[in-house]
Amino acid sequence: MASGYENYQKISVSDLRNPSGGLLKVGTTDDDFNYLVLMVLSNGNFCPGKGNGNEARHTFAGDSITYTDYYFLQPNKGYKFELWDSSSAPLEEDGAILGIDLNGEERWGVVCHTEAGNVPGKAREDRAWCDIGDTEVGTNEFSFVVVVPDSA
Repeated sequence: MASGYENYQKISVSDLRNPSGGLLKVGTTDDDFNYLVLMVLSNGNFCPGKGNGNEARHTFAGDSITYTDYYFLQPNKGYKFELWDSSSAPLEEDGAILGIDLNGEERWGVVCHTEAGNVPGKAREDRAWCDIGDTEVGTNEFSFVVVVPDSA
């Protein structure tokens, strides 16, 4: 199977025409930041976080950071997004959404399952983080986001 990067495309906010057109809307919170996005970090890397069409948020070392340079994710034709149990991290070959954090460490795109609802975020192996109310929240309850062939 091809890597996840070949199975989805990044769509810039300025090129976004149809916000509901297959984009990765996974959140269920009231703050409207319900899309898993890839932010362009100050070091030039991409890292998973949450976005709403106007801005995106990413957490690092306990802080919430707001970005305006980010991409929505959309599966390529013949693929779809799927949530995988957090018991084992998917590989890039499995279709994982991967990024690099500000500290240079690899992070997976995930959905954190919190008391506030499902929140797009990032994970490292068995721990995930997301932004809730401008605060970094860590959890062991999350699902990995992967891009898989759409057999339907």
